[in-house]
Amino acid sequence: MFISFEGGEGVGKSTQIRLLAARLSALGHDVLTTREPGGSAGAEAVRNVLLSGSAEPFGAGMEVLLFAAARNDHVEEVIKPALEGGRIVLCDRFMDSSRVYQGSRAGSRRNLLQQSNVSRSTVSSLI
Repeated sequence: MFISFEGGEGVGKSTQIRLLAARLSALGHDVLTTREPGGSAGAEAVRNVLLSGSAEPFGAGMEVLLFAAARNDHVEEVIKPALEGGRIVLCDRFMDSSRVYQGSRAGSRRNLLQQSNVSRSTVSSLI
């Protein structure tokens, strides 16, 4: 089972994830908590590039591709193996946040659709 928690900064996503993880663990479930962007070694490296602001001069398209690369690594290296192993995965942000943050930055409807297609392709192995 995969559950993502979406929402703005400071709304309590991390708190809710921590509470649910504790409850599920107490019920005997094997739970993995993770986050985006980040969550795997490759995704953390990309996260550092994004947070540094060094990708901003290249525009929203570059950020979309970097987030997609980070998500692909996160899915393939962390999320997919955990799910295949029977774990419950709780993720602080996932695709919906990308749609909101990168989609609004991209501006046009066409760019939003391209971003959505790129994001979807990074998780196709889970669907």
